[in-house]
Amino acid sequence: MARVSIALPETFAFATEVDVLIQHINRGNHLANENLIALLNEARMRYIDSLDFSQSDTDPRAFINADLAVIYKAEAKHRDRLKIEVAANDFNQYGCDIVYRVSRPADGQLIAIAKMAMLSFDYPNNCLKPVGENFPRLFSGKTA
Repeated sequence: MARVSIALPETFAFATEVDVLIQHINRGNHLANENLIALLNEARMRYIDSLDFSQSDTDPRAFINADLAVIYKAEAKHRDRLKIEVAANDFNQYGCDIVYRVSRPADGQLIAIAKMAMLSFDYPNNCLKPVGENFPRLFSGKTA
């Protein structure tokens, strides 16, 4: 069986922490797939909100998800506090990849790594929108 591979950066531009709530738990008594994705999206929005896009005509809140890959390394349980590290890379004319490293600070356990391809989308016209050549610089200089 072919496995997904995700290249992670040496450093991450942003980190946030979230708690695993009881509503995030599935029948297997661990963090459910769909709820991990919701937590990744929350971390992405916190990352975007920490950046200054005021000088850009690209609003990363109007991105559309083109793909998603997750590699699970361990289970997260109810009441775990998770650290989600976030970085943007692999920039192209329509967007970039957002990569994640999810760990449990209490014991340093790696829970998952993930990648989302995020593309700038013009929702009123229902089409992709180029991000402009300055777009990658909007993500630079941010430290965790």
